[in-house]
Amino acid sequence: MSLVRLITNYSAYNEWATNEIVNWLAKLDTDLLSRKTPSSYPSLDFTVQHILRAQTFWLAFICEADTSKLNWAVREGEAKHILAELQGNSAEMKLRFAAFSEADLLQQLNLNMPWAKNKLARYEYILHVVNHSSYHRGQLVSMARNLGIESGIPVTDYNIFNCIA
Repeated sequence: MSLVRLITNYSAYNEWATNEIVNWLAKLDTDLLSRKTPSSYPSLDFTVQHILRAQTFWLAFICEADTSKLNWAVREGEAKHILAELQGNSAEMKLRFAAFSEADLLQQLNLNMPWAKNKLARYEYILHVVNHSSYHRGQLVSMARNLGIESGIPVTDYNIFNCIA
């Protein structure tokens, strides 16, 4: 498999998995989305916001856009809007990442942030952001179960995506 095909498929997987999770969460009562439950973030809503902020940052960074003006603030009472934004962001990631050539994907990008400094190939940052989102989608499922939600939980494994794609 070529690197271009891998990244194209992996970013399509991210969009699919995001849509599965968002479509499920959108059916839940807004009160459940903001209810406190133990995890890395205090609620389903705040976890989704974290995924959105991270994907927004990494999309800008990977596409070599300005990241200095990104809004990192937590947004209260906007859960349903945040879900729609996350879907749009994942769709944009899929389109933008699929447009990179093999040479683009191999290009080294220098990350110089207060929380991390490194230099990796563009494709490695893409793999990172998809893995990061997958990690937190798994947390959303665990958090929902802690809130007593048992039905409608989607399966978002990469292998399942490849079985249906």
